[in-house]
Amino acid sequence: MNGIIEYDQTVTSLPRFLMIRQLSPTKSYWNIIFMFTSIYYFTITILLVHLWPPKTIDIYSIGQMFIRIEFVVDVTVIFSTYFFLQQLEHRFQTLNDSWEYLLPGFLATPGDLTQFITGMTLDKIRLLHAELSDLLRIFSVGYGKILIGFFVFSYINILICFYYIFLSPTNDLVNNEFNFNNLTVKCLPYIFSLQNVIFILSIIIAASRVHEKKRKIISYLRLIRISNLLPNLKIQVKLFMNQISVFESSEITAFGIFNINLNLIMSVLILLVTGLVTIIQMKEHSVMLKLNENVMKFLNNLTKVE
Repeated sequence: MNGIIEYDQTVTSLPRFLMIRQLSPTKSYWNIIFMFTSIYYFTITILLVHLWPPKTIDIYSIGQMFIRIEFVVDVTVIFSTYFFLQQLEHRFQTLNDSWEYLLPGFLATPGDLTQFITGMTLDKIRLLHAELSDLLRIFSVGYGKILIGFFVFSYINILICFYYIFLSPTNDLVNNEFNFNNLTVKCLPYIFSLQNVIFILSIIIAASRVHEKKRKIISYLRLIRISNLLPNLKIQVKLFMNQISVFESSEITAFGIFNINLNLIMSVLILLVTGLVTIIQMKEHSVMLKLNENVMKFLNNLTKVE
């Protein structure tokens, strides 16, 4: 946040005609997201309390029922990641808008003063682009370990949910009687799988949008005919192109292990299919049999009719 605040202060050094208004989500946008997340949280919590009521009612048990640490941690990671990525996305977009506004006047250089101002403006835009790219790198380094942990545990959670949705013999137990408890238990894996998919997609899409805005300026640079520019403007444009080629590899990564972009969706799907095939091959293994036995005991206690 300190880097973003310093960047916003630096933006004021641009000429007034390039001070494009920066678009950003309003408070109502975040309030709506928070409202729907809260409704979902309390609905799922009440369902879990109904299925697995506490043996005793006290402050400690009530806290355990309504404060689900795993969900709070997931939402904190998602909200903070999405918030920072959106801030970077909108600043890249504002910089692109300023560049697009400046572009038609590159070849119109009637006087030395205009050449000087145009050259200084190009230099400032280039430095602002470098600063934003550096903030993106700092974010990737700072959140890399958190994101890799989130993706790994989310993948394991989705894989286990898919196994018990499609392949687990415990489904027979749930389908024996049609009542509210059985229906809820049967739907919970679908709900948790959808929750994890939405969380993962929100990060991937937000990161992809940042990279799209970051690369968009390349298309503007390619529209310029360098041969028609004056020497000082040629130098600025060439410096900008070299800078972009250096920062091109600066993407959001999970601690450098994999890049977070739209290609990751296909990788996750391949991993899920591979994981399910592996579990199918191991379903007669003693570990899987013991796991199914324990889950069946749990569901039997959970869904029995009083």
